[in-house]
Amino acid sequence: MAKLSDLVKQIDKTAKEGDRERALKMLESLLKKVPEAKAQPLLKRRKLYRTELATEKRIIALEKKYSA
Repeated sequence: MAKLSDLVKQIDKTAKEGDRERALKMLESLLKKVPEAKAQPLLKRRKLYRTELATEKRIIALEKKYSA
């Protein structure tokens, strides 16, 4: 298995590219494998990505609603 820091960097890169859903799925699968002691920073990241994804979906919905 790759280093935890490398996996987190890959997840961050995926999120920055705009694919937050995939990043969340990657993070969820990683959380299952990580010891509880190292999970706290990942939980914070998950919360951040969930918030960003919800905001992104809301913006898209509003654009669809008002652009027509």
